[in-house]
Amino acid sequence: MTLSPSIQANLDLVVRAGTLIHTRFVDPDEELFAHDFVFHYVNPRLAELDGDYHGYDGYRSFFEQMHQGSDTGFHNEPHSLTPYGDELVVAYATNTVSFGGTALDVDAIVVWRIVDGLISEAWDIPAINTVRPHQSRTESAGATA
Repeated sequence: MTLSPSIQANLDLVVRAGTLIHTRFVDPDEELFAHDFVFHYVNPRLAELDGDYHGYDGYRSFFEQMHQGSDTGFHNEPHSLTPYGDELVVAYATNTVSFGGTALDVDAIVVWRIVDGLISEAWDIPAINTVRPHQSRTESAGATA
């Protein structure tokens, strides 16, 4: 299936936003975000992080807090990106964090809103009821073989 240029551009924006997380914001890419961008993190079990983060600096600050709060940093393994029309993209990933020496995998979706070629809003929604002990890729591959 061939995607329209605007939908492909939206997917590319979301990939670039994910690259910021993977590289720990080494190369700022602030032009991805609208000036009034809001990142909504929805997780009542992490009340200290639950809430809204404004602008590029807010987005960066959220992930810096995630890296610092985890024993081994914050790791994100993307699984899929799905566009919905010309405005929304849903990303599905597994995040790994470690607290007190226990590594945990948390599935999450992020709904990205893109307006006029810029990311204007995002909702990060972790699957808080199905958190599980971390399983490395090699363990996962062995389990499915």
